[in-house]
Amino acid sequence: MSDIKNKKFCFTGKLESMTRNEAQDLVKDKSGIPKTSIVKDLDYLVSNAEHETTKIKKAREQGTAIINEQEFLKLVE
Repeated sequence: MSDIKNKKFCFTGKLESMTRNEAQDLVKDKSGIPKTSIVKDLDYLVSNAEHETTKIKKAREQGTAIINEQEFLKLVE
């Protein structure tokens, strides 16, 4: 299991395997910090989007790691 303690996650778009609330609860269960917007010190933006959304653009501009749902699931295993 990767240590995501104190890592900040934001979710955007539709997830395939769970709801956004379930994903946020999973982050909390692993001692991570769910966020609902792109904050300055965000660690990960999780998105399955195939095009650049406003959140993806903002995350990219500030150097936040952008991962897809499968990458997120591997992090929290």
